[in-house]
Amino acid sequence: MYARTKYEKKPWYPNLREGETFIWNRFLEKYPDAYTETIYNLHLGEGAEIPAGTEENIARDFKLLTQYKIDVVGFNKDQIDIIEIKPYAGASAIGQVISYAELYKKHINPNARPNLVILTDQLRPDTELLAKQLNIKIIIV
Repeated sequence: MYARTKYEKKPWYPNLREGETFIWNRFLEKYPDAYTETIYNLHLGEGAEIPAGTEENIARDFKLLTQYKIDVVGFNKDQIDIIEIKPYAGASAIGQVISYAELYKKHINPNARPNLVILTDQLRPDTELLAKQLNIKIIIV
């Protein structure tokens, strides 16, 4: 259901925009052995309520569009990292990785203890302080 792929540079990554792709490719070059496998664009959560009478094919797309989406889940042996890629990362990235970790545990693996990672090119003021207090790793590439 959740397709893991080999951790390697690809021509494109599902749901990553240009700036995010640039950051991710720099990370791949700098840390070629960080993971063995990845999942991109992992949809989690219930999504918005589908209006009554919606056709089945539209209902499925509606759910996918309104669910939360993890940019990358990285795997290396027993290690699971939930990664939010955000140019000029700030508090919103912190909120996202915390939310994603809880949804991952609820919908994928209740026993998981994922590491929370924000991958960025630069930080907004005070982000590093806040992330450190919440045990969130920040990687600047």
